[in-house]
Order: sequence, then C-alpha cells, then structure tokens
Amino acid sequence: MTHQTECQRCGTCCENGGPALHSQDLPLIEKGDLSFGNLITIRKGELAHDPATDSIEPVKTELLKITGKKGSWSCIFYDKSRNGCTIYDHRPLACGVLKCWDTDEILKLAGKDLLSRLDIVKEDNPLRKQLIEHEQLFPLPDLKAISRTISRSSKKTIKKLERINNKEIAYRMGAIDRFNLSVAEELFYFGRPLFQLLTPLGFTARETASGIKLGFK
Repeated sequence: MTHQTECQRCGTCCENGGPALHSQDLPLIEKGDLSFGNLITIRKGELAHDPATDSIEPVKTELLKITGKKGSWSCIFYDKSRNGCTIYDHRPLACGVLKCWDTDEILKLAGKDLLSRLDIVKEDNPLRKQLIEHEQLFPLPDLKAISRTISRSSKKTIKKLERINNKEIAYRMGAIDRFNLSVAEELFYFGRPLFQLLTPLGFTARETASGIKLGFK
C-alpha cells in the first residue's frame, strides 16, 4: 500500500465545506481577494462539527467561513470540472495547511485566532452598529439542550421559539430593505435565521401570511 504524501486533487475536502478564516487571512479581505458576500457567519452557539472531538458541539466563538454553493457546503471556489481551487494563489490559511493524510497541523489550527465580523466590518460601516444590536437582541438559544429534549418539547416551547424566530426575521428584513443587502451579504452580516438552525433538529418550518410557523416531525 502506497503511503500518501501529497494532495490527490480528489476534491473531497473542498466539497465538505469551505474553511474558517483566521487572523492571517485578514489581508485577503483587505485586498479584495475575498468579499463579505463570499463569507457566511457561524454565530456563537451554532451546532457544528468539532474536529478535535469528532462530535457536534456548539461553537464557542463566532467564526467566518467561505460560503457554500447551490444550497450545499461545497466551497464556492471549488471548480469540480478540474478538481481545483479558483483562488488557489490567494487561498485561506486553513486550505494551505490542510493535509487529509496528516491532520495534525489543521487540528492545531482549529479554533485559534479566528476572524469575526467585528474584525473586518469597520467603524465607518453603518451595518457594524446593526449587527452588534442584532446579537444583543437575538442571541441564539441553547441549541444543544433543545436537541436533547426536542422529542419532549411542549407546544409552549415551540411557540416561544417561533416568536423569537419571527421577531428576528422582521429585524433582518428591515436591515435588508434599508441597506439593500443581497442574500449572500445578509448571511454574512446576520448569519442564518433561527428556523434554518432548528430544521436539522427535527423542526419543520412553513411560511404563512403571519410569519414562519414551526412544528416538530
């Protein structure tokens, strides 16, 4: 059996999701190699895969990731037709250190020196105040606790989450209209709405005239 020592260009890593950004990646944003629309915010408390424990855990601090494409997490800069990266010469730090055959270096990097929105949204950007206010008004509920107890959740709990969700959506829609944000920019400035974070836990969501209605399968 041949011992792997270099990338086989299979594309698996890129299709499993774009990288998180670290402080060393700040110049990529400052020089315009990456735009806000290329990024998605993973808010503190979201459930995500922890590579250190190989388990799904709430993220301990906000992080920014390269967004996915076509409703998937496959990196938007991955070109499947040639199994290559379209920004290879300007790729983030995590992409440069990732070796699927030897994960020690990427595991040492995981969770360290992560960039957040406030690191890159400058004081003169009017949306800086908006995203700070959004975090204060709509912190994420304890998704891990919800995931453990969801089968026993009462209608009262579901209605409470529904109210939070619809108030948060109204807030972000106001910002979208005021600042003319694209969907990609919305997901950078405010992250994914609560109902999208709840659906993997077994919740259902449907749009009605009075807002999103939540249920449980």
